[in-house]
Amino acid sequence: MMLDRHDAHENLPQKVRDTRDAAVSADRPVADREVPLPEVAAADTTIGAVNMWLDGEASEADAREADDKAVRFWARVAKDTETMRQVKAPSRLTADIMAALPGTAPLAD
Repeated sequence: MMLDRHDAHENLPQKVRDTRDAAVSADRPVADREVPLPEVAAADTTIGAVNMWLDGEASEADAREADDKAVRFWARVAKDTETMRQVKAPSRLTADIMAALPGTAPLAD
């Protein structure tokens, strides 16, 4: 979590502003920095192959070789999404909703 000072200090002399900004940087813990983890880096190649396939930059065969389960998952998502896009509400739905609404708005208490 980064802590920002929200008080305005434009009116302070430059020397004081530099000291305050340096103190903020020095107070930040090392945990704020991104550190690569070896086990995640190994998984990145698999994830990278699948992401490249999803972006159209690699073949499905290459992605399946890297992670067949992820490819099957994303293929299923694509199929289900296409099915959902073709679902249409009944034409009378809007008319039924409008007919169910009261003619006038109720008065506020």
